[in-house]
Amino acid sequence: MTTTLAPPATAHLTKIQINPRSDDAGPDLTNAQRLHHRVLSLTPDPSGTETRQAAGVLYRLERDRTKHTLLIQSTAPLDLTQLPADYATATDHRDITPLLTWCQEGHAIRYRLDAAPQRSRPSTTTDAKGRRHRGKLFPLYGEEATAWWHHKATEAGLTLDPDTLLAASQPAIFGRKKHPHEPGRMRFHMPVSRFEGHATITDPDALRTAITTGIGRARAYGAGLLSIAPSR
Repeated sequence: MTTTLAPPATAHLTKIQINPRSDDAGPDLTNAQRLHHRVLSLTPDPSGTETRQAAGVLYRLERDRTKHTLLIQSTAPLDLTQLPADYATATDHRDITPLLTWCQEGHAIRYRLDAAPQRSRPSTTTDAKGRRHRGKLFPLYGEEATAWWHHKATEAGLTLDPDTLLAASQPAIFGRKKHPHEPGRMRFHMPVSRFEGHATITDPDALRTAITTGIGRARAYGAGLLSIAPSR
C-alpha cells in the first residue's frame, strides 16, 4: 500500500505573456540580470536577503516566433501589480501544490527542463602553498549534456523513457552584473539545453525537492525549473 506524504512546501505557477512592444520588457529579454531583478520584484519581500531561495522562485522564459512567455514558480502567489502597466498582454496563476501531492512512486509523467549542464574540470595548477586551484566549470553539449540529464534525473527520483527523450539547444543566457572584485560590470554567458520527454517516478520525495528547489546551475537566471504533468 502506497502512503501519500505531504509535500515539503506550497507551490504556485504564474504565467506572464510578455508584451514585445513594452519599453520595460525589451531590456529584460536581452539581459538575464534585469529579468532576474524583475522576477524578484514580484515576490512578497523583494528587498530581503536571499530572496529567490526564500520565495522558492524558479522561472523559465519560453520563446517562439510570435510570443515570449515567462513561467515563474514560487511558494506564494506573486504580486503582479508590480509589473509596469504595459508589460504583459495576459497573465495566469495556478496553485500547483496538488501536483506535488499527486507525485507518487510508479506514476508516469511528462516533463520539460531548461538547464545549464556544466562539469568541473580539475585544475593542474597550485598556489604558493601547494594547494590545487579550484577547478573550472565547462558547459556540456550534445551527448554529454544528455548524460548529465540522465544523472540528474536519477537523483531527482525519475527513470527517463529514452525513446521519448528530446534534447535541444536553447538561446543562451546572457547578462551583465556587478564584478565581485573590481568596479564596473561583467558579462556572463551560459549555454542552455532543453530536455523533454516521459518518465516514471521512482522517489517522490526526491522529485518534490527537485521541483521546488530546481536542478543544476544558473537557477537565478532562468534555468533549472522542472515542469511536470501526469502522462496521458
